[in-house]
Amino acid sequence: MNFGNPALQTKRPLTIKTARPLRFKQLFAIILLLIITTTATHTQAAKIIFRSNFSSGVTLSAPYSFYPRGAWQQFTGIDKDTGYSWPIRALGANFSGLQLITANPIEPSTIGSYISNSIRTVAGPFGTINELYQIVKMNGEIGEGGSQSPFVIIRPSTVGDVKNLYISYWFKYPTDLASKLDSSVSSGNWRTQFEFKTGGYDGSNGSGDYRIITNIFKDTDGGLYWLTKGDTVANGPLPRITYWYEENRVVPVPLGTWFKFEVYWNRSSGSDGRFWAAVNGQEIVDYRGPTMGIDSLPITRIMPHNTYSGGYAPVESSLTGFEIWDGFPCGDGVSCYNFDKAAPTTPASLTGKLAKYSSFASVTLAWLPSTDNVAVSNYIIYRNGTRVGVSITPNFIDTISGSPKGAIYSYTVRALDAAGNFSPASSAIPIVY
Repeated sequence: MNFGNPALQTKRPLTIKTARPLRFKQLFAIILLLIITTTATHTQAAKIIFRSNFSSGVTLSAPYSFYPRGAWQQFTGIDKDTGYSWPIRALGANFSGLQLITANPIEPSTIGSYISNSIRTVAGPFGTINELYQIVKMNGEIGEGGSQSPFVIIRPSTVGDVKNLYISYWFKYPTDLASKLDSSVSSGNWRTQFEFKTGGYDGSNGSGDYRIITNIFKDTDGGLYWLTKGDTVANGPLPRITYWYEENRVVPVPLGTWFKFEVYWNRSSGSDGRFWAAVNGQEIVDYRGPTMGIDSLPITRIMPHNTYSGGYAPVESSLTGFEIWDGFPCGDGVSCYNFDKAAPTTPASLTGKLAKYSSFASVTLAWLPSTDNVAVSNYIIYRNGTRVGVSITPNFIDTISGSPKGAIYSYTVRALDAAGNFSPASSAIPIVY
C-alpha cells in the first residue's frame, strides 16, 4: 500500500478527497492491529528452557582439564525429576558445570584441599531434595578473594547474544555468613550471588566489555545488604568503569534457611534495557537503562551463582530447583515466589500401543497436552501406580521385560508445573502383555 505517494495522487486527482478517509481508516486499522499484536506478543506466556533438581540421574564429574590454578567439573545425565538433560544445550551453550579457581598452584591430588563440590541429599525447601553443595576451603588472604568456584554456563560469542532470560533457584547460605565478612578490611566484606559477563574480544569468549553482578555486602554496622551493578569488569582490555549500581538495604539476606532467588534481564543499548532480581518475592533491584558494553559484545558466561568471597573461608553454598525461562514466567516484573498455586489440567485421551520383541516389550504412550496458568514443566508416568518415568513432551516409551503372557499393566499420567503442583491422574489404560 502506497500511502501519500505524490505520483499516485497526481494520476488520480478526482479520487483523492474520497480516498483519503478510507486510507486514514486503513492506516488506523493497521496501527490498531500492530498495537494488539504487540500487546499479545508481550503477554504470551514465557517458555521454560531448562529445569533441574540435581536429582537421580544427574552426576557431577571429578575435576578434569587441570591448569596451574584450577580445573573443571561438568554435570551429565538426565534429571529423573524433570526429564531435562545435562549438559545444557539451550542458549548455544558448550559447557555447563563448575569452574574451580584456586589461590595457589594445585595438582589433582591437592585441589580437594581448596575446593570441593558435590551433589547430596538433604532437607530442602519442600521436603527431601538433592542439592549442589559447594565449599571453598582455602581462600587466600582476607580481601583477596583468591579461590572461587562459579556455577557457569559458557557459550561461544559467535552464536549471538542472550537478549531476554529469567533464571531462578532455591539457595541457602550458612548461618554464620556475616561473621565471615569483615568490613574493617579493604574488600573483605563481600560475597557474590550472581553475575554474567560478555566476551568476544579477539575471538576470546573470556574477554568482554560488560558485566552485571549482584553481591552481598557487610556494612560497618554489621548489617548485610544487596548491591547490583553494571560495569566493564569482564576480563577484557577496558579500564574499570561502573556504569550504574543499585543498593538494597530493605530486603533481608536470609541466613541458614532456603530462599528463592530470581533474576531477569533484557539486553539493550537503550532505555528499554532492564535488570531485575528478587529474593523470596521481594525486589532487590529493577534497573532500567543500557545493559550493553561499549562494543555490544554478547553474553558468553552466565554464572547463576559463584561461590566467591573476599571474606574468610570456608565459603559455602547450597543450590537446588534450578530453572531457565525465555522471559518472566509469572508476568512482567512479577516474582514467581508463592505465585503459582494452581495445578495443571489433567492429561487427557491417553493411548498406549504394545510392541513385543524377543526379550522385552515396549509400550508407546501418548496423550493430549495439559495446560497451566504459568506453564507445564513435565509429565510423570505411572505403571500400576508406581512411577516409571518422566517426560517433557506428551509422549513416553516404557520398557517391560520378564512378564508372563496375559499380564495386565495399568498406565496413568500426571502433569507437573515448575511450582510443584500436580494435576489429577489421567484415566488409566490397560496394556495386556
